[in-house]
Amino acid sequence: MTFKSVILGSAAAIMVAGAANAADLTVAEPVDYVKVCDAFGKGFFYSPGTDTCIKVGGYVKFITSFGDNSSNFPAYNKAYPTSNWGNFVTEASIQVTASSITEYGNLTGWIDYRAKTGNTADGGETVADYVNASTNSAYVDTAWLQFGPVKAGYFDSLFDFGQGFTDKGSYSSDTKTDHIELSYTVNGFGLAVSLEDPRDRNAVGYSETYGGNDNMPDVIGAVTYSSGIFKTKIAGAYFKHAVDIVNNRRDPQDGFAVGGIVELALDSITKGDKFQLYAAYAQNGNSFTGITGGSSVAGYTGYGAMTGGKGLDQVPGDSWSTFASYKHVWTDRVWSALTVGYAKFDGTADYTNWADREFDAFRVGGAVNFTPVKGLDLMVDAAYNKIDSDTAAIDGDAWSTTIWLKRSW
Repeated sequence: MTFKSVILGSAAAIMVAGAANAADLTVAEPVDYVKVCDAFGKGFFYSPGTDTCIKVGGYVKFITSFGDNSSNFPAYNKAYPTSNWGNFVTEASIQVTASSITEYGNLTGWIDYRAKTGNTADGGETVADYVNASTNSAYVDTAWLQFGPVKAGYFDSLFDFGQGFTDKGSYSSDTKTDHIELSYTVNGFGLAVSLEDPRDRNAVGYSETYGGNDNMPDVIGAVTYSSGIFKTKIAGAYFKHAVDIVNNRRDPQDGFAVGGIVELALDSITKGDKFQLYAAYAQNGNSFTGITGGSSVAGYTGYGAMTGGKGLDQVPGDSWSTFASYKHVWTDRVWSALTVGYAKFDGTADYTNWADREFDAFRVGGAVNFTPVKGLDLMVDAAYNKIDSDTAAIDGDAWSTTIWLKRSW
């Protein structure tokens, strides 16, 4: 056997062995790269292996606040009587949208999942975000699904109109509720109706034994219109929130609310300038006008002193609120806003603590926002509140200033 034959034979053996080993190896699957989805706007990508488009966003926000109030307002400096500082707060949000196109229309899901740091004063006071007695727990701020004209989940009430352009805002509904909504839009006009959980507005359902509504849902309808620089919304609601006490029996009271807002885009002054004018009236439904609820009269001051131990949400009476808000864009990095609001409550309860009780509330707020780079905002927001009533127990005024730094993506 020649040396050449040995070399060729060895090479053939190695090739046969290599082929046998290769047959035992797992063949790698083709890589399924993430693809951009442009069907629903910027920022969406296809979830690998599906026809669902995903978008991920969120923010981290650092907040601090300070202020002062008169002796009758149980706001933040009551917890720290020698200081007007309102503590530090850090808030984080993760927002995910999932959308796909079906033969019956678009199918979308949305969630805004948040968490906030929390601390209490030495005495255990819990004075809202100013002393920030949050639980450090993560929570769902908003979550909903939408299929064509049907939207269901936990999101802004159909009766909500916003609160102006300042961070604190003014008196209005500003309430998220669990509800189901049906809407239809054509040629700038929109019609919508929703059934909403009244417990998200602190309404109490009593059994029929004691007189009550058994958690009857709030029924809300709205009409919207948008064209050019003009947008408007008008909404109405029927509910049973208030409870009167007659002969030791809790009697539910029928209630209704109506409200509307007009917004004008004032690009003729400066691109991005906007103006809003709002008004709402409610009978036996104080959260619908901001007397209670979101950025409200009672929510700002702590309504324990205002109710004599009874929740103002369930007190029968007439209330109304109004505000005007203007946003001006100075440069592509700086804008400011001013909001002025007024609210009034006139109680009609038969029980002693709230018989013919009434008060007027006034709020003015201003904000300046600076965006040094895209995705980063620095805001300073200040608000002044004043309440005049038929009793000195709830009269007073208060001011607060909030500073926050926010990174959004």
